Amino acid sequence: MTTLERLRALLTRDFALPAELLQTNSTLESLDIDSLRMIEILFCIEDEFKLTVRAEQAELRTRLKTLGDLASYIDARLAAPPKATA
Repeated sequence: MTTLERLRALLTRDFALPAELLQTNSTLESLDIDSLRMIEILFCIEDEFKLTVRAEQAELRTRLKTLGDLASYIDARLAAPPKATA
């Protein structure tokens, strides 16, 4: 399963978003994903993909405009080397 497919499944299952609306170029705004819902989605993404979202909410809202952007962000976080702890 691709990241986008997993993300679609998560949004359909946990947030009752219709699967037919979850296209790569679907804007988060068109899916009624506001800042509060985005926080909820990010928590689910952290659980589903076993990663930590390291950016601030305002930064993410600026960078992530579409479902494809969100999937690309997840892929980049998964590819990033883990941070060393002191």
